[in-house]
Amino acid sequence: MTVLALRPPVSLARTELRHGTGPWAAAVIAAVVASNLFVQRYRLGDNWTDAQQMLRHFGVLIGGPMALASGCWQGGREHRCGTGELFASAARTPLARALAACLPAVLWPVCGYLLPAVVTLGSIWPYAGFGQPSWSMVFQDVVTFGALGALGFAVGGALRWRMAAPLLGLVGFVALGFTRTADGSVKWLTPAAYGFEERPVWAFGLLCAVWMAGLAVCAMLAGHARRRAVALVPLLAAVVAASLLCRGGDDLWRHVPAASAQVCGSGTPVVCVRAEHASALPAVQAVVARIDARLDGVPGAPVRYREGGSPETAPPREVRFELYGGLFRSRLGDGEMLHRDLAYFVASRGCPYRYTDRPGNPAAENAALSWLGVERPIAAEAETQAAERLRAMPAEQRRAWLGRYLRAVLSCDTGTVKAP
Repeated sequence: MTVLALRPPVSLARTELRHGTGPWAAAVIAAVVASNLFVQRYRLGDNWTDAQQMLRHFGVLIGGPMALASGCWQGGREHRCGTGELFASAARTPLARALAACLPAVLWPVCGYLLPAVVTLGSIWPYAGFGQPSWSMVFQDVVTFGALGALGFAVGGALRWRMAAPLLGLVGFVALGFTRTADGSVKWLTPAAYGFEERPVWAFGLLCAVWMAGLAVCAMLAGHARRRAVALVPLLAAVVAASLLCRGGDDLWRHVPAASAQVCGSGTPVVCVRAEHASALPAVQAVVARIDARLDGVPGAPVRYREGGSPETAPPREVRFELYGGLFRSRLGDGEMLHRDLAYFVASRGCPYRYTDRPGNPAAENAALSWLGVERPIAAEAETQAAERLRAMPAEQRRAWLGRYLRAVLSCDTGTVKAP
């Protein structure tokens, strides 16, 4: 008898999941999130922190509003089809009907997000040096997509307007983006929030899940429950979770030790990268070798290249850099970008931005950059001629000039060096 009693609701749920816009919404969410992740794949990094930050950025920030819009369209189905009075005469309660109709709005967006998430994390699993993904973030993202679908469903049931779905998605995108970049503790209320080079403790994911799920359950109960006062219970839980996030959100994230730990290669110059980027060390060394080959025998040439840290506090013969080109499956996203960054730092150390009152020498700087293999897109004729004269110099004379120039760069006073 129990099985017979349960079969009608199960059959109804199965029918709801197979039909409607749910499968299409999941396909669109999966395609949009996957395509954005593929285009930005070199920003994923070969570590869990970077990968999950990108998943949160493209998954929640872009896929979340789509889940809202899909749920809103599903929630307005009775109004569009004119079946509200027919369903009202059924034996099931309004809440039971709403829960069955809401299943596609909740489950399909979750499936649409999980597919690219699993593929993304699985693709870097063999290359991640250590650790494991933050499962609390995965749990939070799953709950977020389900909650956004349910919130959209509740709004769609309350608004009898066909344009409500796209407008709600647009409002959701603006709200998620605004709160994610907001100052202060309010940024932790958005499900798209993350900490740079940090991982959340398990309590953060739990509080975010209670916050989002509480809002969704409150909206569903307020719109369909016979005793709408029960909606205050999940609302109270959501408010408590939100207050805890605002008060202690910064304390619920921990710095990742791998973000500062270093792995160094052998040889001269010494090249060091973060431990989480250890698989990219050979590729970075190859780029550094291109710079070092042009500085062979030059007095004062860099003897150490280190990822991370402040360039302004670097020792005289140390170059500090960031892998702005990105990293994916042990491959640099843009080796030429790293080459340009290293060359610019060797030739200027960021002096034009640090000391605007000290004299520079554009012709000398352009000559040094050109010798290091970087050509400026726009250069004056005098700068181009200086680069040509440097290349035409005898090797000993060129090394001596480069040595004088590098010494002047250390004090950000290249105006004292005459261009070639």
